Amino acid sequence: MIRGSDEAPDPRLSVLDAVRRGRTTVNALATELSVTDNAVRLHLVALEADGLIARTGIRHSGRAGQPAAEYALTPNGETALSHAYPPVLAALVAALGARLRPRALRAVMADAGARIAASTGRSPNAGASLSHRAEQCVSLIESLGGSATVKLGRHEAIITGAGCPLSAAVRAESGSCTIIEALLERHAGVKATQHCDHGTRPNCRFAIQCE
Repeated sequence: MIRGSDEAPDPRLSVLDAVRRGRTTVNALATELSVTDNAVRLHLVALEADGLIARTGIRHSGRAGQPAAEYALTPNGETALSHAYPPVLAALVAALGARLRPRALRAVMADAGARIAASTGRSPNAGASLSHRAEQCVSLIESLGGSATVKLGRHEAIITGAGCPLSAAVRAESGSCTIIEALLERHAGVKATQHCDHGTRPNCRFAIQCE
């Protein structure tokens, strides 16, 4: 997800927003944003590489010259522009925590993690070492926006995060960590046990063991 600061908003966000509002060609975007065509093309190349926009077709103007490619937001592009996900997720898990018993809440969170793992389309390597699986877990946490390191022991590895990719949800309901726990288990084929720090500044900490 891309974000600009209040003082210097990321120009790619401006391009995404303009595409969302119907400016779907290089010329239209350049006019809307008061920049050159080449500047727009550079941003479009980067956004397309990041999977935030996609070419949807060609617009024929009827005039001389090359037809213009048209662009549209991908689902990831829509997410990049949204500020709704953290507060909505936090409110949802808080509501679940208020209504479900701990065992039922854990089952719901584990199911959510398993569904996310299934959506990645990746399957664990049955012969992988503990070290390799631990690195898979770190890569997964970082792909979600977190940051983590590994400390290897003889029989287990400790994955320690600098912060938490689900911090808004964890602050509202600590059981949200079960989502990551289940995701790690399904994604890397390990037994994961959470020992996370909760509170106002959540930090991931998972022990993993190859079964």
